[in-house]
Amino acid sequence: MLLEYGNVICGPDWEIDEKLPLGFSRVYYVYDGEVAYRDEQLKTHLKRGFLYIFPSASTYSMKQNINNPLRCTYMHIDFFPSILTELVEVPVDKIPALKYLLLSIAESISANDIKLIHEMAEVFKIYCKEHQLITSPDSKISKLLLYIAEHIEEKITVEELSKLAGYNVQYFIRLFKRNVGCSPYQYIMGYKLKEARKLLKTDMPVTQIAKMTGFNDIKSFSRSFKKKFGVSPSMFRDVYISQP
Repeated sequence: MLLEYGNVICGPDWEIDEKLPLGFSRVYYVYDGEVAYRDEQLKTHLKRGFLYIFPSASTYSMKQNINNPLRCTYMHIDFFPSILTELVEVPVDKIPALKYLLLSIAESISANDIKLIHEMAEVFKIYCKEHQLITSPDSKISKLLLYIAEHIEEKITVEELSKLAGYNVQYFIRLFKRNVGCSPYQYIMGYKLKEARKLLKTDMPVTQIAKMTGFNDIKSFSRSFKKKFGVSPSMFRDVYISQP
C-alpha cells in the first residue's frame, strides 16, 4: 500500500531518527544531496542515482548536510506481509527498466495524477518482489501476519499465535523475531499503531480509531501512540505534514 509520496528538496531542519520500527518502508530515488545513514549494523552515505528501500522492522537515523540537501523522489510503502530489517541499496543507472519506472513515478507525482501514482507504485512493488529486493518471511509467519491484520480489533496474545503456528511459545518467539526483526508483541502493537496512524489522516473520531485498532480505552491508545510517534493522536492529526 502506498501511504505517502513526493518529489522534494528537503529543508534545513529535515532529519530522520526512528527510535521504534515504523511498519512501513521509506523508498528514495536520490538525485542529489549529502545524507548520512545509520542503523544498528551499518553506517553509510546515500549515493546519487541510487534507489534506497529503508527498513520497516528496525530502527535507523539519517542526517543531511544542510549545504547539500537531499533531493529525491520518495514514497512510503507498506510491503505487507513482507518485512524489511536491512537497508536495500540499488544502483539505478545500471538497470534501465527500473530507472524508467522510477522516472515515470516521479513524472506522475509532478503531474499530480493520483490514480496513475498508485498504479505505478503497485508496479514498483511487483518489480521489487520479482527481483527479490523484497522477500517474504517464513510461510507460517506470513499467515500469522495476515491473521493479525484480519483481527486487529481483538486482543491477540503470543500464546494464541504460537498455537496457530503449531510451535511452543519460546521457539515461536525466536522464529518470529528471526523472520520479522522484532518480538510478536512488538509487531502486534506496531501494526495496530501503524493502522491508527493511517486512520488519523481521515475524519474518523479518535475514540472510534482506538476501538477499531483493538485498544480498550482512549488513554491506553493515546499513551501507546505517543510513545511510538512522539505526539498524541490529536496533536498528530493537527500538525501532521507529509515528509520524506
